[in-house]
Amino acid sequence: MEQLRLFIAIELDDALRGALKRAQKQIEDECNRVLVAKNGVRWVAPENIHLTLKFLGNAKRAQIPTLQNVLERAAQSTAPFELYARGVGCFPNAHRPNNVWVGLEGDVERAALLTQRIEAECAAVGFAREARGFTPHLTLGRVKRDASNSERAALGAMIKNKPPESYGVIHARAVYLIASDLRPSGPVYTVLAENLFAEDSTP
Repeated sequence: MEQLRLFIAIELDDALRGALKRAQKQIEDECNRVLVAKNGVRWVAPENIHLTLKFLGNAKRAQIPTLQNVLERAAQSTAPFELYARGVGCFPNAHRPNNVWVGLEGDVERAALLTQRIEAECAAVGFAREARGFTPHLTLGRVKRDASNSERAALGAMIKNKPPESYGVIHARAVYLIASDLRPSGPVYTVLAENLFAEDSTP
């Protein structure tokens, strides 16, 4: 039976994606000054940047209706909210970064509650719970595996010392089920379901 690589996310608008693209270019220019190996970060295509709420992994196509119901129930219990993209950071830390991200502020508690609802609904239909806590962020890029420890440390120091900037707003009005098709040129995302939040719902 056909398998799909799925995740649940909130989409960004074009204005925010444009700002994130400019941030990537700015950081890339700095990276190329501090890294011995140029282009040491693999940047996410701006159109592929999402606020990921849950990565489901491989699932059968026959499970999509069940997941659509999961999203519908979670959306019906969620009111629209806003998050503000501000500042950059690294995972797991600035000493040995693997990921470069933009942080999110604003209605973080509401986003976390939505994630908890999704986790509970997904667990009820057989998907494993995420072991890590929810840390809202937008991934800008991933450090390439061949970057040395000294290069990673230099990148982390640069990111840590970068003054925080504001990049825009996520107007969260719906939650999406998305399929990821991994290709040599990069992942291709396809929206399988969209569920609008309830305007009159209480968080």
